Amino acid sequence: MNPFFAFILALFVIAAIFQIDFFFTIFYLFASIYIVSRLWAQRIFQNLHLSRTLTPRAFLGDEITVTVTLSNHGLLPIPWLSINETLPLALSSPPFYRQVISMGGQSTLTLQYQLQARERGYYKIGPLHLETGDLLGLKRQLTSQFAADTLIVYPQIVPIVQLGLPTHSPNPVLSTTVPLFHDPSRLIGLRQYQPGDTPRHIHWAATAATGTLWVKQFQPAISRENAIFLNLDREDYAERGYPEPAIELAITTAASLANHTLTVENLPLGLVTVGFDPLSEQQQTFNLTPHSGRGHLMQILEVLARVQRLEHGHHFTETIRQIALHLSWGTTIIIITSHASNTLLETALLLQRSGFAVTLIGVNPIERRNTTQSTHAAAALGITMLEVRREHDLERLG
Repeated sequence: MNPFFAFILALFVIAAIFQIDFFFTIFYLFASIYIVSRLWAQRIFQNLHLSRTLTPRAFLGDEITVTVTLSNHGLLPIPWLSINETLPLALSSPPFYRQVISMGGQSTLTLQYQLQARERGYYKIGPLHLETGDLLGLKRQLTSQFAADTLIVYPQIVPIVQLGLPTHSPNPVLSTTVPLFHDPSRLIGLRQYQPGDTPRHIHWAATAATGTLWVKQFQPAISRENAIFLNLDREDYAERGYPEPAIELAITTAASLANHTLTVENLPLGLVTVGFDPLSEQQQTFNLTPHSGRGHLMQILEVLARVQRLEHGHHFTETIRQIALHLSWGTTIIIITSHASNTLLETALLLQRSGFAVTLIGVNPIERRNTTQSTHAAAALGITMLEVRREHDLERLG
């Protein structure tokens, strides 16, 4: 039994036995305080409104300001309110924000705290818990938690332009300088409209029949498209040492190449990778077809920000072969992986003989010997393979 409630009950018993008016007065006073304070506490959350605002996207090194606004729309003040916000350890140390406040009636209070974007990733900010109680502190009540918000931190981007790569192409495998164009007399099919497609290629008959936008696909006369295939299989990277640094370096390499290709060279670029998606909480194949524009770059960076390694192996080379079937002839295929296995070299050779320009990028921040062996094996087959052991090595690409 609550000690305070037991005290009131005992006071009532004494007052009833001895019939002392003073005891009855004290009993009524404490009973009224107890009832009023309980009703007061119950109405606090009915009149309290909360909002959280923050920038949903950030780059490594950014400082993110989170603003929590509390508004008490009731006439009664809030004697005390405990705030506890759960935070990711990668963004804040300690991984929480706590504050105890009081508010007057019809008032608004704004709280702010800072997060540091130290690691790329997909994070949840929250949930936020509010706790209060009655005036006497006899009962604490926990409200339903305030839902979490999401924050995406983009991966590291190395500015390849100032690191000395050629300016005509991130991988100068095509000698032509003619921009990408299609022969309108060589229609090869239809596909659904995607942002960035020109309205001139919309197939209006198919669009009217299905109610969905469809665009025409033409045989490319000259293709200057690029496609990055990123391997995130933990087992492949673990063969050459601790996998985490290598996987993060591979993602940095992909993000840097994507930024350079789309913003500096203005060439179409696609991204293909298979990894764990924290948004859907399952393994997913990301297949972003080659397109141009900053909007497409942000889509690629968002995928690279949240995708995580695969704990169990998958057939990376089979994924390359299947998706390459839908790429334009002459596309530059950039394969980023830990090392060139025999199966991968066979796949690269097959793609090269099929009309694609293939470049392998071996990412291995620990052992140079194994990566060098892969480079020599690729060179023997006429396939270009570049080594990346640290971010500084990106300036030697091309």
